[in-house]
Amino acid sequence: MSEEHRDQKADAILNALQQSSQGKLTIFIGAAPGVGKTYAMISAAKESVQQGVEVLVGLLETHGRKETQDIMVGLNVLPRKEVHYHDTVLTEFDLDAALEQKPELILVDELAHTNVPGSRHTKRYQDIAELLAAGINVYTTVNVQHILSLRDVVAQITGVTVHESVPDSVIDDAYDIRFIDLPPIALIDRLKQGKVYLPEYARVALDTFFSLSNLSALRELAMKRAMHQVDSYLETALMQGSSAQKYAIRDKLIVLVSASSDHCYLVRLGRQIAERRQIAWCVVWVDRGITQNAIQRKHLNNVMNLAKDLGAQVDTLRGENCYAAILPYLEEQRVNTVLVGSGAKRRWGFWKKRLYHQLIESNLPLEVCVYRSPEIVSQKTNWQRRGTLFGDYRGHIYGVIGVALATFIAWPLQQFLSSGNLVLLYVISIVLVGLKYGTRPALATAIWAFLSFNFFLTEPIYTFKVNQQDDIATLVFLVVLGLLSGPAASRIRNQFILLKESNRYTEALKDMAQRLSVVESEATLWDSLCEKASSLLGAKCFFAYPEGSDNESHVKQVNFSLSQVEESAIAWSLTHGEQAGRFTQTLNASRITVLPVKQENIVIGGLLIRWSAEQEHFFPFERDLVESMLQQGASTWRRVRLVSDLESARVKTEVEQIRSSLLSSVSHDLKSPLSAMMGAAESLKMLDKQLSVSDKEELVDTILQESHRLDSYIQNLLDMTRLGYGGLKIQRDWVSVDDIIGSALNRLKRYFSHAKVNWAVTDDAPVLYVHAALIEQALFNILENAVRYSPEKEAITVKLIVDAKTCRITIEDKGPGIPKDEQEHIFNMFYIVSDGDKKSKSTGMGLAICRGMIGAHGGTVCARNGAGGRGTRFIVELPLEYGEQNS
Repeated sequence: MSEEHRDQKADAILNALQQSSQGKLTIFIGAAPGVGKTYAMISAAKESVQQGVEVLVGLLETHGRKETQDIMVGLNVLPRKEVHYHDTVLTEFDLDAALEQKPELILVDELAHTNVPGSRHTKRYQDIAELLAAGINVYTTVNVQHILSLRDVVAQITGVTVHESVPDSVIDDAYDIRFIDLPPIALIDRLKQGKVYLPEYARVALDTFFSLSNLSALRELAMKRAMHQVDSYLETALMQGSSAQKYAIRDKLIVLVSASSDHCYLVRLGRQIAERRQIAWCVVWVDRGITQNAIQRKHLNNVMNLAKDLGAQVDTLRGENCYAAILPYLEEQRVNTVLVGSGAKRRWGFWKKRLYHQLIESNLPLEVCVYRSPEIVSQKTNWQRRGTLFGDYRGHIYGVIGVALATFIAWPLQQFLSSGNLVLLYVISIVLVGLKYGTRPALATAIWAFLSFNFFLTEPIYTFKVNQQDDIATLVFLVVLGLLSGPAASRIRNQFILLKESNRYTEALKDMAQRLSVVESEATLWDSLCEKASSLLGAKCFFAYPEGSDNESHVKQVNFSLSQVEESAIAWSLTHGEQAGRFTQTLNASRITVLPVKQENIVIGGLLIRWSAEQEHFFPFERDLVESMLQQGASTWRRVRLVSDLESARVKTEVEQIRSSLLSSVSHDLKSPLSAMMGAAESLKMLDKQLSVSDKEELVDTILQESHRLDSYIQNLLDMTRLGYGGLKIQRDWVSVDDIIGSALNRLKRYFSHAKVNWAVTDDAPVLYVHAALIEQALFNILENAVRYSPEKEAITVKLIVDAKTCRITIEDKGPGIPKDEQEHIFNMFYIVSDGDKKSKSTGMGLAICRGMIGAHGGTVCARNGAGGRGTRFIVELPLEYGEQNS
């Protein structure tokens, strides 16, 4: 059992298991209204009632027909639900009530009906799907014109476009399809009698939709749709079985072609037969590993191109024997019609059975159609006839040379070796010719070896007479061994060629898959693909993107000028998604061939193959191999795009998280100082006369402090924005590091008067070429952080250490410290250590801005544990090289 067959069987069993867990849908289908679908559905429901099944009439459209209303007597009917729409009360199927009652079987008429706006589902088949999911069996009706895939066909037949439709998947998933038929003449009579529509509507219907020709065509469509469903049921049943029977479910035609003859006529006949019978068809060629000449390659290319143009599926089989390769294919594909050529009249090998004889005797239920080419094949040149009859003429030449060489070597050795050993020299010549040129040259070489050995090496020499009995045995042995070893060598050669081609195909795809597995960008993907295709085809390959693509300029990799025809071929192929250029049927005057790359019917780009002037053919094997590689490339492109999309989604998620954190932090931290300022200002305004001077000064101080705090938050936001968007401009100047640190400490005293700092001005402080305000802001952010987390009575220590290349500033506090695994995270935006005190007054932006400002000057900042493992030490390093180089 093939892998594809196993997959089909697994899918069939899985579908069966899924269907067994839900309700079963039975559809009564007809060609037109009035054929009796609803009547047949009620009759089937009554039979179920007699069998003890609980039946509920969910909704039936009787259209005033008395016979339909009478047959409903005795059935349990579900009341309809009222729906208010545009000041009008309409009635609809009550889905919730049906689900609540949950009968074994429910009748819901008119599958394609559109529900009143405001209902749960837009379409009635969606209501039915919910009933099926709840385990309720459903009977319903539908006319063939409501099937979605047939909408255009029905419009062409009747001239009426049907707007209400049912997806084909609903019909395909039905448990049972029952075709309700009524001859068109009988239906027209019913219409005239007013049993379908009211008289005033019936006349209009007879003049438009219900014509005899329309009804006949719709009837045929309904029959075919029902037959298609029956075939699907049978195929699924066979696939679920342990061993599928070897017969065709639906007709399928196979056209067998070869490279030895021009079988284009067979392909054209196959198209006519397939179109006449409305069946699928396929063109198959068996590659036996035989080297083809130019005429055979031309025949094969013509046949394959014609088959694709006529819409056939093209398959290539590989095997030494045509019949042995075709037989399993016919059984697996369940083919029942084979079209094959009769072949030329044989002059040799007439005892062998032809392929069509073997197919007839194969015991398969096959219809074998044999056709002879209408063209005259006798007008061949002599060398072509010899090539066909005797094989490759070069093999005969090398056979004669090989026999002569064997005789030349054996002549002096006959004094030392026996005749049996000398025979092996001739056998080697026969085997070598068979391996290189096939069976017929090898057989001819065996004959030449027999004559040469008899003439030169057996007594009497220089005659064809044989005196000794041993020599006769030797000659017989030579002939038998030559006749056996020559064809055997030819078969080994063919098998080797087949294996070589198969390995080449497999290895090429494997190598391509390995290359593409590590590809991370589109440019690398297409470069790898072009490089591999170039090595396989021996032609330069390039890649072009379609118009409007972001990478349209990638086509500029072409290192030769494109003619107008070639540009047209590229544009046409990328627009229509079809092959164009040389060796195709479109713009074949071009020097290049364009193979489009498609993913889900979207053209991604095209592979440009620039052939040399000596190239005469684009072999089917090579074309299939390149197309498989392009399919691999399309799948990899999809993977690269998905990875890119996932990365974009991740970035968007992170941005959204940052935005949320920013809004949450800013909204809280801006509101706190604003609330304090507003409270103090309101107190001053409302209680001005009642407040003492000290109280008023305290409120003013509060307003000032909170305004400075608010200004600090806003400055952080502005700095963060400039750092993130590259808007931070560094205006450098020579400044002493003592002045920068002193300015930061003075600023700290203004905001935190209670803060204690140990700092001593040094005489050897270096001069830095920096933006002083930015470095001061960075140091202030660290100092502010240290003050917030240090105990009130503990001092902050600031030290300055200078070496040959760096200026190091350390700021150490005696606070709770920062866990080692979080010392790097504190420089991330909005990150706040969970164990820190007074964290409500921190936005988590200060240290992130500090690292950005220091980094903009080429420096670094990090956090470490304080002395004795207590507190935190921040280390700021700024380079001195820049200042020295510019001093």
